[in-house]
Amino acid sequence: MKSKLIFTAIAAAVLAACGGGGGGSSGFASLPIGSVAPPSSGGAPAPSPAPSPAPSPAPAPATRTYMYETLSPAADKDAFLGHLNAEGGRSFRFLTGLAFVSGQSVSTVEAYVKDGTASYVYELLDTATSRSAFQAQLDAQGARGFRWAGSYAVGGANVTLYRKDDSSTYSYVLTAPQSSSAGFLQEANAQGANGYLNLAPSFMVGTEAVAIYEKGSAGGARYVYEFPSSPSSDGDLLAQFNAQGARSFRFRSPYHFTDRDGLLYVQDSSQSSTFSFSALDPTDSSAKWVEQANAQGAQGRGLIGDYMMPSGQTKNIFFAASSCTGELCNSTSLFGR
Repeated sequence: MKSKLIFTAIAAAVLAACGGGGGGSSGFASLPIGSVAPPSSGGAPAPSPAPSPAPSPAPAPATRTYMYETLSPAADKDAFLGHLNAEGGRSFRFLTGLAFVSGQSVSTVEAYVKDGTASYVYELLDTATSRSAFQAQLDAQGARGFRWAGSYAVGGANVTLYRKDDSSTYSYVLTAPQSSSAGFLQEANAQGANGYLNLAPSFMVGTEAVAIYEKGSAGGARYVYEFPSSPSSDGDLLAQFNAQGARSFRFRSPYHFTDRDGLLYVQDSSQSSTFSFSALDPTDSSAKWVEQANAQGAQGRGLIGDYMMPSGQTKNIFFAASSCTGELCNSTSLFGR
């Protein structure tokens, strides 16, 4: 049977959350100095010194790896916060809820990912019921270094997650969602040029939908968006993922606008990252999910999530990032943070 990710609250693009990254190292090989023997009296001149060896190449940048684990679902808000902060202290960031269906039974878990050395501190706040209240909450939390990490349902209540992982502060812009793909691209690219990453093209706050943009105080990321149509075959879809990834565009999510459907991609134009994508069969239990995700993660492939392919088959989509720092290298859930 297939696994299915539970997504609560964000019907939009992925990405985000920090978590450190694999850093590269470089060095210089010491060059031995050739020595010349003094000439022997009346003998032949000393031979020329042997040429110095060529310097060793600098080591390749370290590959970011991803480690996953799951916990049994928390019974209530306080228990969930305990899970978040205990895992966060071990550098595991909350990823999403997962449900595994086998026959008539359904089992659920909380999934966490470690893709760096940062530690995380979480706060859970009541869900805002209006755009103005949500903006005020975002501004207050962002000024304290807590970034929005989505909404989640636990113990019969909806809560909003905020996560702190470094000394950065965060600012947020809320706009009315764009109904057309052209309108979205125009707005998202204008915001992206100012360093604002789109976290959700449309997110419900009370009875009003908003688009959410986030900018961190550290770094100089500049974001560019594209929205090609979704291919009609599984092979063409993966080919599109990888062609876009070779151009530094990371796949975020499918999306529906009033004029057309398509796939959202984002590029950080301040760096020359590349991305590659692969698709594996889904698993039918949390233990197998962890086994598959960690096998891929050890090879530098982060999980995006399970995805309905054009054929109707569900696949687990993984990505690998090269020459990448910042937001777009992070493992995030599809439609998640």
